[in-house]
Amino acid sequence: MGIQGIEDLFQECRTRVQDGRTATATATTAARDRHGLPVITLVGTRGSGKSTALNWLGYLGSHRPHALYDFGSAARRRPHEVAGRLAYGLSHRFPRQPALRFPRLTLGLLVVDPGLSLDPNDARRAGAQLRRALQEVREHTVAAERAADVADLLQDLSLVQIPGAGLLAGLIRRPPNIPLGIARRTGLSWYAGPHTPLDELVALNRLSKSEADADRAAVDRRLCEAFLADLRGEYARRKRDRNCVVLLDNIDTEGGREFLDLLLRLRDAATAPDPLLVVATASDTARVPGPFARGPAGVRVHPPERSSYEDWERAVPEPPPDSSWRWYCVRLRDLTQGEVAQLGSEVAARLPEAPPLVHRLTGGHPWSVSRLLDAAALLAGRDDHETALRGILSLPVRPSDGTPSGPPLGRAVLHDLLQDLTEDQRAALVVCAAARTFDSACDAGLLDSFSIHTRNTLAGLAGTRLWLVDPEPQDAGARGGRGSGYLEHAHPHPLPGTPELHPWLRLLLLQKLARRRGVWDDTHAHLQNWHRLHGHPLDVTYHALARGRLDDAVEHLALGLTELPDTDAWLYELYAVTAAPLREPVVPQWTAAVRVDGLAADLAPGSFTTRRALTVLVTALWLAADPRNRLPSGSPELNLTIGSMFQDLALHSDPRRVGLRHEAAKYH
Repeated sequence: MGIQGIEDLFQECRTRVQDGRTATATATTAARDRHGLPVITLVGTRGSGKSTALNWLGYLGSHRPHALYDFGSAARRRPHEVAGRLAYGLSHRFPRQPALRFPRLTLGLLVVDPGLSLDPNDARRAGAQLRRALQEVREHTVAAERAADVADLLQDLSLVQIPGAGLLAGLIRRPPNIPLGIARRTGLSWYAGPHTPLDELVALNRLSKSEADADRAAVDRRLCEAFLADLRGEYARRKRDRNCVVLLDNIDTEGGREFLDLLLRLRDAATAPDPLLVVATASDTARVPGPFARGPAGVRVHPPERSSYEDWERAVPEPPPDSSWRWYCVRLRDLTQGEVAQLGSEVAARLPEAPPLVHRLTGGHPWSVSRLLDAAALLAGRDDHETALRGILSLPVRPSDGTPSGPPLGRAVLHDLLQDLTEDQRAALVVCAAARTFDSACDAGLLDSFSIHTRNTLAGLAGTRLWLVDPEPQDAGARGGRGSGYLEHAHPHPLPGTPELHPWLRLLLLQKLARRRGVWDDTHAHLQNWHRLHGHPLDVTYHALARGRLDDAVEHLALGLTELPDTDAWLYELYAVTAAPLREPVVPQWTAAVRVDGLAADLAPGSFTTRRALTVLVTALWLAADPRNRLPSGSPELNLTIGSMFQDLALHSDPRRVGLRHEAAKYH
C-alpha cells in the first residue's frame, strides 16, 4: 500500500507544531509554515486498504490527541456535530500529556441544544437559564462517567448515538469534566461581538431553532470556529510536541465534504494556522477538490514514496486562487510481490505457488490479495494443488448465512469491487472490458445501447474511482520470461499508451463477458471493424485473435517478419497481438502445455501445417498472458515451448536469426 512514504509524511506534518515551540523550530521554519498544514487525502480504488492505512496512522499517533470519524458508517451529521464528536475524541487524557479542553465549543453546543431556549427579551433570565443548563450538564456528565455502558453513548468515533447535543457538550471535557468556571470565563468571553457575550449566545440559540439554510450554516460556522479557536488556545496555553490529528474515513460519502469545505473556509479566513492535522480517505477523486491535473483522476495525485510537506508547499500558488491548494492527495499503491509473499507466508509454507500466483492475478490489489490468499489456504495439502490453483476463481465462497455454498470467488469479488455502481453501469463496464483501452471502448460506441446516464458517467467513474492505469509493458516479462520494458520504443508506430482498466478488474469483467459467447464475439467483431476503419492494424489483429481467428494473427505476424525494420519491432507486434483476451483462458484440469498444440491445430489448421513454429508460438504466448497458465512460478510450464519455437523460427528466418535467439534465451 506504500504505507512507509505515508508514515513519513504523517510524522513530518505532525511534528510541525504551528506555534513554533518545538525544539527544532527556527524563525525560518515558522516563516515557511505560514501555509499551515495540508489536508492529506489517501486515495485508491475500493479495497486498496485506505481504512487500514488510516487505522495504522491512528495507532502511530495513539500517544497524542487524535480522533477517528467514518463518514461512510455514521449517520449524516451537520458540521458542528462532527466537530463535537472529534472534540470528544481529542479531549481524552494521554500519559504525560495535558488534556485538550474545549470550553468555547462546549458552551456553543450547549446553547444550540434543541431542549434549551434562552429568553431573548430578558437578559437576566437568559443568564439564569444558561447557568442552570451548565449545572445540569455537569450532573449528567458525572452520571455518565459512573455508568457501565458509557461506551454506548456515542455513535461516531466508533460509539453509539447520544440523545442530544447537550449531553455531548458535557462529554467534551478534561476527564471527567470541564470546570464550569473555565466554560463560563473562556467560553463566554470568546462569543463577545457587536453585543455582549450573552446577547450573542441568545442569538445563536435562536438561529439554532431555524430551518433556514442560511441560519443553519451560520450555526455550523460559529461552532466550527469555536472548535478551531479552542485548539489554538490550548496550544498557546501549554507547550506541546505534536499537532493533534483527526482521521476522517470516506470523506467522499455524504457529509464529508460539507465538514471539510467549512473547515478550509475557516482556515482561509484565519490570521494564524491551527494545530490540526487532517488525514482523510476517498475512493472517488471527483469528490476531492485538490489542484487540477490532466488524466482520468482529474486531480493531482502523488505517489507515496515522493510525498512530503515540502513537495506540497512548493506547489502552493502565490497568491492562492482558491482552497484547492490545501488538499494533498496521495495514492495508495498496490502490494509488491514481496509484500504479498510476506502476507501469504503461512500459505506458502504449505503451498508455495499460491502467493506468486495471487500477486500476478490481482496485481497486488490489497483486499483481493487477502480474499485469494484465504481461498488458497483451503487448497493446501491437496495432491492436485496446481489444478486447484488454476481454478481458484471458480471456488465457491463460504457464505456467512450457513448455506452449503456461495457464488464462485471471482464473481463474489467482482460484485464487491463494483457494488457502488448501478446495474446498468456494471453491465456496460463488462462490455468495455473487451477493448484494449477504455478510450477505444467509448469511442467505438460500445456504450450506445446503454442508458444516457451510463453513457455520460461511466468513463468518469472509471477514471475518478482510479480503476484506469497506465498500460503494462508487453514483453517476455509479462509471459513468464525475463526482462521488462525493453520494447518500449521498439516500434515505428507504437500503440497510443492511453489508460487501461486495472488488469485484475479487467480479468474479472472478461470472465463475466465470456459466459455470454454471442456477446463476446459480437463485441470483439465491432471493435475489430472500428479499428480497421480508423487504421489501427495491431488492434484489428488483436481483436481477430480474441475472436479465435488464429490464422489472421499468424498471417499478420508472418508478413511482419519480412516487412518490419528490425526484430524488436516485430517482437513488439507479437506481444501486442498476443495480449488479446482468450474466451476460455484456463481449463483447470489441463495444463497449458498440454492445451497449446491442440488449441493451435483446432483454431488454425492451415497455419499449423504450413507455419507450425509461428502458430504454436503465438498460441503459447496467448495462453501465457494469463498468470494461471504460468505454473509453477519458478519455471513456467510454457517457457520451454515458447523458447523452442523462438529457436525454431530463428533457424528459418535469416533477417531475424540473432534477435530471435536472444528472445528465446529470455525463456530459459
